[in-house]
Amino acid sequence: MSTANNTAHNKAIDIHNHFFPRAWPDLAARFGTPDWPWIKHTDPGHAEIMIGDRFFRKIYAACWDAEVRLREMDRDGIDMQVISATPVLFAYNRPPEQALDCARIFNDAALELCAQGKGRLKSLCQVPLQDIDAACKELTRSMKEGHLGVQIGNHVAEKNLDDPGIVTFLHHCADEGAAVLVHPWDMFAPLRMTNYMLPWTVGMPAETQLSIVALILSGAFDKLPQTLRICFAHGGGSFPYLLGRLENAWHHHPVARGLCALPPSHYLNRFSVDSAVFDQRALEFLAATMGTDQIMLGTDYPFPLGEERSGALIRESQLQPEVKTKLLGENAQRFLAIAAPPAAANDTAISAPAIPREEQLTYSSYLKVSELLRLQHPQSSPPHHDELLFIIVHQTYELWFKELLHDLDAVVASLKAAGMNPTSRDGVYEAARLLRRCTEITRVLVEQFTILETMLPTHFLAFRSKLQPASGFQSEQFRELEFLCGLKDEKMLRYHRPTPEAHAQLERRLREPSVHEVFFEALRSLGKVPLIPDKATERDLFDARAHAVLSLYQDEKNHRDWIDVCERLTEFDELVVSWRLRHIQLVERTMGVRMGTGGSSGASYLKLTLDKKFFPELWEARTLLTQ
Repeated sequence: MSTANNTAHNKAIDIHNHFFPRAWPDLAARFGTPDWPWIKHTDPGHAEIMIGDRFFRKIYAACWDAEVRLREMDRDGIDMQVISATPVLFAYNRPPEQALDCARIFNDAALELCAQGKGRLKSLCQVPLQDIDAACKELTRSMKEGHLGVQIGNHVAEKNLDDPGIVTFLHHCADEGAAVLVHPWDMFAPLRMTNYMLPWTVGMPAETQLSIVALILSGAFDKLPQTLRICFAHGGGSFPYLLGRLENAWHHHPVARGLCALPPSHYLNRFSVDSAVFDQRALEFLAATMGTDQIMLGTDYPFPLGEERSGALIRESQLQPEVKTKLLGENAQRFLAIAAPPAAANDTAISAPAIPREEQLTYSSYLKVSELLRLQHPQSSPPHHDELLFIIVHQTYELWFKELLHDLDAVVASLKAAGMNPTSRDGVYEAARLLRRCTEITRVLVEQFTILETMLPTHFLAFRSKLQPASGFQSEQFRELEFLCGLKDEKMLRYHRPTPEAHAQLERRLREPSVHEVFFEALRSLGKVPLIPDKATERDLFDARAHAVLSLYQDEKNHRDWIDVCERLTEFDELVVSWRLRHIQLVERTMGVRMGTGGSSGASYLKLTLDKKFFPELWEARTLLTQ
């Protein structure tokens, strides 16, 4: 990332991310007690955190290697990270002197990592919060050593943040000018949350809400100085989304008012939250609830439950550019009491791509990637592994159908232009060019069956019953393609009445000229299709059109461009038949001769469609060539 690029994009400061040192002393041997955290290096760049003999978490080199961290920061456009220890290192349940020793070990390790960060890594210390005097002393020492503040857990044993001792510590933080990040840990009800990572997905948000509510209702915020800068991780947990419940209780139930002087909503300006909510709608709601001055970028990097691409949630949101500027960095600068972070390293100027400004288009915002990836909703519960594949392949079909309709509409326009001006070759050329694309897209559609065939029949049948009465037969776009190409059957409209918009679109396609119709109308303008008597049968019309095609092939020297169109139409037709055939083979391979989910006879019905061709006259002309 070049210096010029850094001045162009909004400064991004991640205030919630974690580290582990590459190594630390054997704490079990040091203190003579079991179940201390230790690091077990496995493969190069990978390690596991153990708690005694119990596995805790897999980590990788970004936790301890500044170069890896800086590369990934450059990749994601992060100018500064404020690192903090992982709560498993707090040691709040140990004797205070042991917790203090641990705090010093990991606080010094954090500063060592920051020293390798080229000015782009800062740190929050940890303290033995079970001993307030020791905690205050370690905070003071750490601030003098270069930490910007402190990370604390949201409780110590049974003491919430409204404990008088902890409130005293928070007052000391305000006096020292230390920023405070509150991180949930040691979640409640462990026996009820043993599965599914519930302590992280349910316990952490609830613990954070409890911390905020305790500080509000206890009157602690009324006592603490306004200069206290305190932030709660994970978007404040469930607090922002249940504030209305808390507010309602405060106004209607005197016992719920606690000791605070004002309703809970009046204290929102007393604390901040980070942006680690992982959902655009949640972020927008959070901004509306907390206000845009109270939210800072936080990612939980580099852990799997963190943001996959740091800062992407804010950058890809629909928030106004000036709001994104605040959330990405301005609010953090004020919270941390620091100047703007240094620019990203210049040594990546050659290889790293430019980072767009917030108001500029990005890959994800252009393609609506976040919305796209939220459109897969398996019906099986719990979701069967292969159902996601089934959904994605069929959604991909629909996207390609959309492109085919887009291109074939342009083919119709080009053939119309060719018919209106038979001496011009531009429309003929453009039609052939677009039809070539249509054939290649259809070839891809045929090949997608190969991916579906990686499912075992038993795997498909495991979720097939959940799909009824949905069926590929109901694909409005495929029916639209048939109508647009010339296979118009008004009876098919009845299957689409439940979707009025699609029904209206198909009615329009019935009325509009098809590719088939404009192609032969253009040949009529070229003088290849003779006038047909009014009493002519459908067979007479068919034969006349087939002979028109024949005449093109018999005069190749003068009609190579039109023959190219014929070849492309024939190839497209051939590939559509191949698609129908592969569909039949897939159905028989996965479910034999069972009835289809939409009520059809399954493979037996599909076989009836094999004789359907969009341009049968092109095939008949080949027979005529041999006579």
